[in-house]
Amino acid sequence: MSNLPVSKQAVIDVLIFVALCVPLLVLHLLGEPVTVGFFCDDVSIGLPYRPDTISQALLLLASFGGPFLVIAVTEIIRVAVDSRQSHRMRTALFTYAKAYAVFLFGMATVCMFTDSIKYSVGRLRPHFLDLCKPDFTKFNCTFPNGAPRYILEYECTNTMADGKLLTDSHLSFPSGHASVSVYSALFTIFYLQMRMEIKFSHLLRPVLQLTFMVSAVLCCVTRVTDHKHFTTDVIGGAVLGTVLAWLVFEKLGRRLIPTACSNKPPRLPRATSIESEPQTPTPLLRPERLIINHPYRHGSGPYTKEDFANKV
Repeated sequence: MSNLPVSKQAVIDVLIFVALCVPLLVLHLLGEPVTVGFFCDDVSIGLPYRPDTISQALLLLASFGGPFLVIAVTEIIRVAVDSRQSHRMRTALFTYAKAYAVFLFGMATVCMFTDSIKYSVGRLRPHFLDLCKPDFTKFNCTFPNGAPRYILEYECTNTMADGKLLTDSHLSFPSGHASVSVYSALFTIFYLQMRMEIKFSHLLRPVLQLTFMVSAVLCCVTRVTDHKHFTTDVIGGAVLGTVLAWLVFEKLGRRLIPTACSNKPPRLPRATSIESEPQTPTPLLRPERLIINHPYRHGSGPYTKEDFANKV
């Protein structure tokens, strides 16, 4: 651990976080995806355009707000049920700030990886042809021998689609909804496993974790049914979110977020009385057989070996 004061650490970490977010913002404002062509008879990119079942605003609200509420409520409950004076609200707020800061760092990493791959690959979405409506009269879809031609130069004729929407039609792989929702769900699941202690129910925590996981899966499914992504896009985004959630929580979260039992005093062993301790059993042999050289036995002299042999 670093010996820097907490305030200096916070300033340095904030600057690093901002530096991480700046390229992401520049990519969104000025970035252009790689130009990718198509085949005229490619039915995989000819599906009809559909509006989002889960909009980007709803995705961000759920992905950022869900962990925000879960972490806050968990820490408040821990303070409310903790009878020790050392566990104050200030400690809970400090733990909450660290946990959510780790979450934000991981989310920024997920978005940076997702968008970098999107703009580098430039894969067309399943609704590309319906959204773009290229003018097929301006190019030949086949070669003179009948072989399909790969079209790189085309012009979209759909006046209802703006430039931003057309640019988005080139950003199919990987699915941002999948990577963000899976990361948010898994981070929350890991956090609940580490920090939430439920003594009155064995099923409450697993049910909460299952709820977040099912929500992420449903979000991934809608991206395929809405014709926004191919199945491989969703799988790629889910894998990316899973790997980064595990790495961020395992390598950074476990260093900064205390476990549920880390603040508990050690359990002292119970004192045991002498009477409760096991006693050594008394010998089963008669005393005279244990004593070979007794100085006086009923007024007689020393006990010799011959006497012992005759006695036996």
